[in-house]
Amino acid sequence: MELLVQVPPSSAAVPPQIAYAFALAGAARGHLTALLYEIDVLSAEEEDETPPDEGLSAGQIAMRDRLEALARESGVDLEVVTGRNYSFTIGETLADYARLSDLVVLGVDGPLAFPYRHLAENVLFEAGRPLLLAPPHSRFALDRVVVAWDASRASTRALHGAMPLLVMAGEVVVASVTDDKEFRTGHSGVELCRRLSRRGVNARFHGVERGARNVGDAIGDLCADVQADLLVMGARRHSRLRDIIYGSATHALIDQGPRLPTLLAN
Repeated sequence: MELLVQVPPSSAAVPPQIAYAFALAGAARGHLTALLYEIDVLSAEEEDETPPDEGLSAGQIAMRDRLEALARESGVDLEVVTGRNYSFTIGETLADYARLSDLVVLGVDGPLAFPYRHLAENVLFEAGRPLLLAPPHSRFALDRVVVAWDASRASTRALHGAMPLLVMAGEVVVASVTDDKEFRTGHSGVELCRRLSRRGVNARFHGVERGARNVGDAIGDLCADVQADLLVMGARRHSRLRDIIYGSATHALIDQGPRLPTLLAN
């Protein structure tokens, strides 16, 4: 499994979101590529000193050394990329690497404001690759995974993008909102559980009533109730008017930030 993670340069400790990516790579016995670039594209401050090693900033060198040490400790096959073509934006560079990866991990903290929203959209909608958003409290575990299922193209792609993780999960809860017009529930959720069982996945179906909540909150509340370690869901772009009228799980996730590690696909 080829995994990709964007890492901000820093002399501080490895952030929990990045450590999550290492734990995931170790569990999946995958190869991890770390893009070690500054992602705060609004910052234009120059270094106070001449970079001491190969034109890298002090933050890049410190974080590179920490990542390599973590890789040795966890037995993860790691490649750290520090050079980039400045003819392309960070988002374009991330999308290029994402196209060659099975899963991209992006550490986030709260609502997806610029530039993190821009990076997420480049992975999902430009590169078309699965994206795992990891909040600061992320701790890698797959005891229980919730799959938000509405039989749409996006949820189908998310399901199959997450399949290497689902087969490792202790339990998979396939959840469909049963009182929402946009959700094509039918019997596909129950059938999906049956098909997953053929792959050795311990899966069960759970219907969710949305009520007065938006879809994102309904699914998020279920994740809290069952103590899920990971949420898998489709990501869809709607017009602003459509978001206001119907509500969008993707839009809610962007505005509120993920409550738990969340794998998205378009």
